[in-house]
Amino acid sequence: MSGVNTGNHAERRHLLIDATISAIAEFGLSKLTLAKISSIAGLTAGTVNFYFDSKEALLLETLNFVSEEFDKGIAFALKTAGPDPDKKLAAIIDASLDPEITEHRKMAVWHAFDSESRGRADYQRIRGNLDKQNFSLILSLCEQIIKNANKQTEISARAIANAIAGITDEVWREILFAGESYDRDDARRVCLSFLASIFPWCYSMPSETALTDSKKQTTINVTRASINDIEQVALLFDQYRQFYKQDSDINLAKNYIMNRISTETSTIFLAKVDNRAVGFTQLYSSFCSVDASPIIILYDLFVDSASRQSGVGKALMDRAKDYATQIGASRLDLETENTNINAQRLYESLGYERETYFYKYSLEI
Repeated sequence: MSGVNTGNHAERRHLLIDATISAIAEFGLSKLTLAKISSIAGLTAGTVNFYFDSKEALLLETLNFVSEEFDKGIAFALKTAGPDPDKKLAAIIDASLDPEITEHRKMAVWHAFDSESRGRADYQRIRGNLDKQNFSLILSLCEQIIKNANKQTEISARAIANAIAGITDEVWREILFAGESYDRDDARRVCLSFLASIFPWCYSMPSETALTDSKKQTTINVTRASINDIEQVALLFDQYRQFYKQDSDINLAKNYIMNRISTETSTIFLAKVDNRAVGFTQLYSSFCSVDASPIIILYDLFVDSASRQSGVGKALMDRAKDYATQIGASRLDLETENTNINAQRLYESLGYERETYFYKYSLEI
């Protein structure tokens, strides 16, 4: 493997997949060409062929990518929802509206592949397996909720599961046509209203006041976290670690955050909306020997799924920049997974430049 930059290889593949998502959203499958994909990616058509054997191989990889992203989102939602079936069911619906999973471009991808799947066994297999898996999960949770209430003879779990699947499918179609203006908060309330009408012993019907308030301008308050914020930060920090495939451990999260704040070995900014903690960023101080100046490492950035694409991430990033400026740091450094395209877009929109001249090395101790 000497001389092969595997990190760059994976990065290029993900860049091409993201470009394919954009190209499908703009041109559709029928007018899609490798030239259009490579143009969006800023690469040559020959480069595309180096990473993928054919356009079909790239399309299949793109479909697999959005399918796996959805599957991981559902798995993460279930893991953080707790053991109660009603909370798990609500978490599935919430994950199905996650702005990262259901951004307009990806909805266009789902629609395009659905339209083509009738004549393609490979498309049908990927889409069919995902749909069956999701429906089986919803059905199982409905059965548990009904059984726990001893209402097996009164309510059909399959009918409810079919209705939920139909509602989420319709929401996805609405996102496709409405684009970025789609009101996901209102969609969540519609879904919750349905659950409350079917399972009133588990869910409360959203009030008209709540529906009206959802239309108001959201105010994001970002403050430096103190000892008084440990509980709220720890809950978000635990979810953040789970996102990176770590087991939930709220005690570990509390102890870690408490140590960082009490010893002032990190700086944490907490974002709140209506006094509810919705995101955080954690900064570590370091130095650059070449510049002979302090720098800030933005190590953690997390926004809960219900609050993404609402300006919370940008507000946290802006506060981190202000802090770095205040202490005289010469720059802010951060890293992200090469698959986290949405985060990369945020960083680049704020002026961050991707480093291409250095390799990163790590030694486990």
